Amino acid sequence: MTVKTSMTLVSFLGRARQDPKTGYRTARYRFANGAIHSTPFFGLALREVLNPDQLVLLGTAGSMWDVLIEQFATEGEDEELRLRLIEAATQNAVDAALLDAVTPLIERALGVSCKLRLIDYGREAEGQARILDDIAAAVEDGRVSIDLTHGFRHLAAIGALSAFFLERVRGLTIDGLYYGALDMTEDGETPVVRLDGLLNIERWLDALSRFDQNGDYGLFAPLLRADGVAADKVQCLIEAAFFERTLNLSDARRRILTFLPVLDAPLTGVSALFQSSLAKRLDWVRGAGLMAYQKRLAMFYLRQGDYVRAAILGFEAVITRECDRRKYGHQDHQKDRKPAEEAFEAEIRAGDHPRSVGDGYWMLKNLRNALAHGNPAALEPVRQIVASPERLPLELQRAMDRALN
Repeated sequence: MTVKTSMTLVSFLGRARQDPKTGYRTARYRFANGAIHSTPFFGLALREVLNPDQLVLLGTAGSMWDVLIEQFATEGEDEELRLRLIEAATQNAVDAALLDAVTPLIERALGVSCKLRLIDYGREAEGQARILDDIAAAVEDGRVSIDLTHGFRHLAAIGALSAFFLERVRGLTIDGLYYGALDMTEDGETPVVRLDGLLNIERWLDALSRFDQNGDYGLFAPLLRADGVAADKVQCLIEAAFFERTLNLSDARRRILTFLPVLDAPLTGVSALFQSSLAKRLDWVRGAGLMAYQKRLAMFYLRQGDYVRAAILGFEAVITRECDRRKYGHQDHQKDRKPAEEAFEAEIRAGDHPRSVGDGYWMLKNLRNALAHGNPAALEPVRQIVASPERLPLELQRAMDRALN
């Protein structure tokens, strides 16, 4: 059974007074489905279209709260309260208590739960951050649509950022970003512009940044799926991430190779903007053998401070190289990898390799054993290295450089 989540519409209230009665001039807003709604406040038209469970109106102490109220109040209704609000708005002195007092009037007129909230003017970074915090506080859960039309111009940028903030930090679902484009009015109709593409760009930038930190291919899956990439191809990235995390690198590489042809043709939507960036991050797999894959991941995890994975993969890269040198397979531990390891160690003992290679190999193996097993190393120098946050990454890098020389 599907549980319906609540939907909140967030709208900004500005300060322009182009019309003495309505504040804004009345516009005929044209939605994508062809519907026309005439209103001086675009947020009200959007409310009729979206039918939200809650309306959140955000404005400064000098926003047109007074003309908003006059849109809904009947003659003589709460007259004293309305006069107080008019005076306060004129003097840039509207406060939270006054907005709480007039909220029932708005709710009666609209038939929807309302929150009227004061926000900072956002003149400096601290004030802009407070606006984000105020928006997050007003929207508790569920789905959110945001109207960016009527606030100060810089508030539109903050509103767009707030959508990303609510999605990433609060885990809410952003249904849409809307803008009533009065400057694009033609033949008496003002188009309603969806700015969801801005949010998708933010999602892509976030995915790329997070991928560069953790290497999770699955981060791109929902973005590509939303832009029409076939589900089976998207699934390849999810499975590649899983196999890589379980150190099944052969299957991880196969999944990426299966996905890569998707990038040989132009992508659609916002994904097209990031196609080359994604291709650069995946293209190394074409022609890379298992040893190169393991070495690359070892260095990646070393940079990220994941020393356990770095040591394990660095050591396995050495063994894979030795399997390749002896024409052994890669997968069977007893038949291939263990004999290759033993043969290489015998060569080191016999002096068949430079001393630096041998020293690097033994250090890498000891560090791998100490980190992977979680037990104190038998050798005191290794115990000291593992206990030092400064020495461990340096010695691990040095050991891999020597052993993989």
